[in-house]
Amino acid sequence: MRRVLVLLTLCVASVAALAAPVPTNLLVNGSFEATPVGAGSWTQVNSLPGWTWMAGPGTGFEVRNNVAGAAQDGSNYLELDTDGNTSIGQTLNGLVAGLAYDLSFWYAPREFQPAATNGIQVYWNGLQLGGTLTADGGAGNLWSEHRFSVVAQSGANVLSFSAVGRSDTLGGNLDNVRLSQRVPEPGSLALTLTALASLVLLHRALRRRPRRALVRR
Repeated sequence: MRRVLVLLTLCVASVAALAAPVPTNLLVNGSFEATPVGAGSWTQVNSLPGWTWMAGPGTGFEVRNNVAGAAQDGSNYLELDTDGNTSIGQTLNGLVAGLAYDLSFWYAPREFQPAATNGIQVYWNGLQLGGTLTADGGAGNLWSEHRFSVVAQSGANVLSFSAVGRSDTLGGNLDNVRLSQRVPEPGSLALTLTALASLVLLHRALRRRPRRALVRR
């Protein structure tokens, strides 16, 4: 009995681990690493793999390699107010209409700059998600992760980010943007398997209980 219990426990743990793979990022170039930038420098662009300029007044955005703070993931990150507030976006085709997806990204205010110039807003198919992200900047990049659940529409879906606040060449930063299909929580599967294992053990225990002999009168 004890051996069976141990084996079932190991099976539950193994299946739970296999049921929790790292979700695939459906975005292209989510950490902005596809643009070569020398360490300690930056470059201004109006497009990069996966992402395009959508609106101004700014004419582009900055890809920074550990300038005025370190990246959250890899070496590069974006600032969206290079010569004025800018909006960027990525169009996704092939998402399943009506299906929920998990969106996450990291935001940091520009170091030593006030909240009035550090605002960033995020949009899904033109609808703003949450409120404006902004904060006073300290030394380096103080990154914070933000998560949303979004639902795909039929056809093309557009994820976009906009710099807001003072348009003064100093703005908030963006890095490690991820969009993935929602997967079941591994904990729920583990609980289900544990319950099934308990039922099996209970059944085996009841079958092995000695039966009382019938006494004829």
